[in-house]
Amino acid sequence: MAASGSQRSGEVPNVVPHTEISSVSAAIVASVTTFAATNVDDLFLLSVFFARREHMRRVMAGQYLGFAGIVALSMLGFWAALAIPLAWFRFLGILPLAIGIKRLLHIRKAEVLGASNFRVLSIAAITLANGGDNLAVYVPFFAVNSKHLGVILASYTALLPIWCFAGQWLGERPLILRSLDRYGHWFVPTVFIALGLYILI
Repeated sequence: MAASGSQRSGEVPNVVPHTEISSVSAAIVASVTTFAATNVDDLFLLSVFFARREHMRRVMAGQYLGFAGIVALSMLGFWAALAIPLAWFRFLGILPLAIGIKRLLHIRKAEVLGASNFRVLSIAAITLANGGDNLAVYVPFFAVNSKHLGVILASYTALLPIWCFAGQWLGERPLILRSLDRYGHWFVPTVFIALGLYILI
């Protein structure tokens, strides 16, 4: 018993997704940790959306819809006992790749920073496609801590708007705004093409 307790105490500083959580407070801490670790790159995408003067409601709706897809796929992997190989999810990279190529081909028809033209479904698709690392963490995390699944999902739901406001703050920084004002018509589609290739490769 003592050896077992010592081993567990040694694991506390690092919240490992594959470790079973014994309390609600620990589940919340682990949820915040896994959410932040898997969505750091999403902050960059959010800053791009807001620098493009997208409305908060539209971005947040796209984020919730896309993240709901990530959670649904993670639950599917959990319930299907990983019957669907996680490697297959890399093909989601086709979504941002297609969006980037389309915008690059129509670059002459679009204003550099005109009215916002990202649809909710486009934002959701990009969020979903960028969730490959989320799936790799969430599937085992959900499976091992299924008794706290409600707490985990509630924590993720509460963290999404915080992430959106953080992305808005970044997107309103003068350096980012000036860069997108000057190079946005090339920069934005290039980011999505690079993201799509990264996910696919």
